[in-house]
Amino acid sequence: MRRLLSVLCLAVLAAGCSGLGVRNSDAATVNGTGIPTDRLSEMTKAQLGQQQQAQDQQGQQSQDIEGATRQALEGLIQFQLVLDGVKKAGITVKESDVDARMEQLKQQVTAQGQNFDELLKTRQISEEVLRTQQRVQLAVDLIAVKLVPYSPDAELRKTLDKRKDDFLEVRVRHVLVKDKATADKARQELVAGADWATVAKQRSIDTQSKEKGGDLGFNAKGATVKQFETAEFALAAQGDCKGRTSGSCASPISQPVKTQYGFHVLQVVGVRLPKLDNDLRAKLEPAVKDRRQQAIQRWFDEQVKAAEVTVNPRFGQWDAKNGKVVERETAPGAATTTTTAGAGGPASTQP
Repeated sequence: MRRLLSVLCLAVLAAGCSGLGVRNSDAATVNGTGIPTDRLSEMTKAQLGQQQQAQDQQGQQSQDIEGATRQALEGLIQFQLVLDGVKKAGITVKESDVDARMEQLKQQVTAQGQNFDELLKTRQISEEVLRTQQRVQLAVDLIAVKLVPYSPDAELRKTLDKRKDDFLEVRVRHVLVKDKATADKARQELVAGADWATVAKQRSIDTQSKEKGGDLGFNAKGATVKQFETAEFALAAQGDCKGRTSGSCASPISQPVKTQYGFHVLQVVGVRLPKLDNDLRAKLEPAVKDRRQQAIQRWFDEQVKAAEVTVNPRFGQWDAKNGKVVERETAPGAATTTTTAGAGGPASTQP
């Protein structure tokens, strides 16, 4: 799933300590919050799916299930540490914002000619796991802005105006068919004035958009396959869309465009510049990226130092010095308690 989405990946460099018990139904506890084993199972399944894809490419067969489980549990522990940390910082992660991120992902997948549910199934990841990842990534973005603020919006809007060609978004409708002959027929009908909704419903093989008149919504550069992107942005510079940065418009209807999904007949029906949110601010002001990453890492180290983490011995043990879930040294038993003698100091383990 990491190839489809930008997923949180923070290195745990500082030591933590574990002093809380862990229930058998939990894989670990983080600051008193349990991580259920069923959530770990879902994350491990996604981890194994990613591992399998990599092995298929390399011609390998075996899978490291225990290693994948430990890696998945490390991720879940990191997720909880981030969510605890932003809450302590007075930051609220709104579920409506998580909803918006999920919808954006679904639109991107649809624009690439794929089915969102089928893609999740192929990657062996549930929508709830994906939603959790988006929630945590949003939390990281929010704390990052607090640690290293952006320039004033007035300055960023001036930059956006200068770089509008880079950030213009186009609203596109299309009819997707299997062969060029059918695409030519569909184009002839549309050029002659046929209703897009009717043609899309009758001819399009894109099940995600055919019932919506072929509407794919707004696409930014990089959101679709290259051949489609080249065609849609070329159309945005024609007809009454030319030179505009907002509002409805109508470009000419394209000649058939071939992609790996088939042949598309498309038309741009609207243009806009994106709203000035944190994603856009980051693109407009890339210089803050390195400073922000360093600030986030320092902040995260502080969360780990102050954390109380206990791992269910069924899944390994918590290495406080390195902040990792490692193989257990003995047979499963009571959860171990790990304490840290000062920041970065030697760790001691006792039953």
